[in-house]
Amino acid sequence: MLCNNVLRLSLQDKFNLTCVHNTAISELMRCIRTQTNNLITEVSERENTAMSLGLAHGLSRYKLKFSGDKIDTMIIQAVSLLDDLDKELNNYIMRCREWYGWHFPELGSVVQDHAAYVKTVKKLGMRTASITMDLSDVLPADLEQRVKDAAQISMGTEISDEDIRHITGLCDQIIEMQDYRSQLFEYLRNRMAAIAPNLTVLLGELVGARLISHAGSLMSLAKHPASTIQILGAEKALFRALKKKHDTPKYGLIYHAQLISQSSQKIKGKVSGVGVTARNS
Repeated sequence: MLCNNVLRLSLQDKFNLTCVHNTAISELMRCIRTQTNNLITEVSERENTAMSLGLAHGLSRYKLKFSGDKIDTMIIQAVSLLDDLDKELNNYIMRCREWYGWHFPELGSVVQDHAAYVKTVKKLGMRTASITMDLSDVLPADLEQRVKDAAQISMGTEISDEDIRHITGLCDQIIEMQDYRSQLFEYLRNRMAAIAPNLTVLLGELVGARLISHAGSLMSLAKHPASTIQILGAEKALFRALKKKHDTPKYGLIYHAQLISQSSQKIKGKVSGVGVTARNS
């Protein structure tokens, strides 16, 4: 007599034994479990409770240790942190441009690249130092000359050394966050290439990771039909269109994939449908 039907089938197949499993046996085992303290008098109720708790913790640790979703969790956390870093970096860089812009507003129009702008501000400090400052390791020769020319005729206000110290401190934070973002992106790329190579090649690391995060796990994403994956991330637009009886959206997160974004407007919907259909091929 066995209370587990899966175990019964395994024993019958491997050892050719006749095993019985039915509702009466399940009810009998339930009664035995509830009356364990009365049936086993050598073990106190407190010891039995501690034993049950230890067994439950052991099983939980085993399930967590061998969970198939463990790597998925690493990807979900990494891509979520990457998105948070992008938001924070954008806020910090805009704050740096606005703050330093009071002293040297012309620099923002000359140096468009955010990373180059932050490194230039950190090395330059006061705009008056640009005359003798060598910026060749930060900017190309033509931009360096334009920065020096703009510094001589700048309309910015004067600031103190303490102001510059705080601005350069912000620049240090931005540069450190950018370096960590690069390391995190490389980590995410390696993880995606290891567990979802087809998805990575087809849609890219970031889009693939965001789809996994939105679906909850790689297994859950694989079980979704192509039509669902195509509009993942556009649920609000879908429900709004259904409520107002308008055309439903053709794509959600998948729109940011290079395969789809570079397609012509007429065939974007078809390409997105083909892309998600071929994800497991």
